[in-house]
Amino acid sequence: MIKSTIRLIIFAALAAIIAIPMTVYAAGAEETPVSNPPETKSLSFSLLTEGSFAALQVGNVVHVYNENGQLFETQGADRAGTLKDLFVLPYGAEQIPFVLVHNEKNGYLVFSDLWPKFAKGKEKDEKEAYYSGRVFTAAQTKIWSKTRHHMAMQQNGEAVAYVANDFDNLKKGYHEAIRVKGKLRGLVLYDCCPYLVVENEKQELIVYHAGASGPEIAGQIDFNNS
Repeated sequence: MIKSTIRLIIFAALAAIIAIPMTVYAAGAEETPVSNPPETKSLSFSLLTEGSFAALQVGNVVHVYNENGQLFETQGADRAGTLKDLFVLPYGAEQIPFVLVHNEKNGYLVFSDLWPKFAKGKEKDEKEAYYSGRVFTAAQTKIWSKTRHHMAMQQNGEAVAYVANDFDNLKKGYHEAIRVKGKLRGLVLYDCCPYLVVENEKQELIVYHAGASGPEIAGQIDFNNS
């Protein structure tokens, strides 16, 4: 039922998007007859689904949906790009959708819906996305988060995530949050919780988070199409 609802929402969105240039052209044709129709660019789009979520790329903008409608989209020169993957990670009892987008300027970026503390007063916002991290095509020695409250490092065959001891005073240092065997390929955040992206021996990109008794597998990123 959920997947059927998502499909209906996406088909409706696609129909509306495709209809816009056709309507504009039809209106213009009534006013000024032309012998040859204007040259138009083809509309490119792709669709990925995961669990109860779907990601639809139209042009260079990615729209993310659940069964109730659109959650967010990747508007703007620094966020627009090619949809590479849709993956879902646990956050407490919730399931949170993330998209991996290739931006020509900034590389492979991860976006999610607004974090709870940033969503106050924006509960009905269906467009704003949050920049949640990065994934790299090769192993990294160190990755900093945008605010430098989080850091990930490669240490002796292990990927390690660190979190600031005091978010208001970074001089107080960091403490270890996750340590996993493998190659460090990315760092993703949600509501200040770190998720490590680690390449295993099978060259799979596995996402880990801190569980009650140590690191736990949270999900996987498909980087094959990147």
